[in-house]
Amino acid sequence: MESRNKRTETSHVEKDMRIDIDKAIEAKKDVNENVKHVEKDMKIEIDRSIETKKDVTGDIKNMNSLELDSFVKKLHYPAKKQEIIDTANKDGSSDNVTSVLRMIAEKYYSSADELAREIEIVS
Repeated sequence: MESRNKRTETSHVEKDMRIDIDKAIEAKKDVNENVKHVEKDMKIEIDRSIETKKDVTGDIKNMNSLELDSFVKKLHYPAKKQEIIDTANKDGSSDNVTSVLRMIAEKYYSSADELAREIEIVS
């Protein structure tokens, strides 16, 4: 009889373990499904961020271009590189504009067109 009780008890324990294992398997499936949704949402957000960055970068480039165009047109020519940079600093040009001007070739520029072509090459 004691042996029968042990077998019955063992059978109940095994049944409970199977139930627990089945619950764990279902929980794992739920977690995996949630991870898939989170990964999908993250990919969507990353793609949006990349598009936003492209838009912002394009806007900044356009703003810099307009600022550079305006600056280039009001300079007195001929002008050498350092004079151009000094004038940009005195006029309060943005750091982006002065960064571009620092990249131009070290020489005298005889006209706005010549300087604009050089800026286009380096930026």
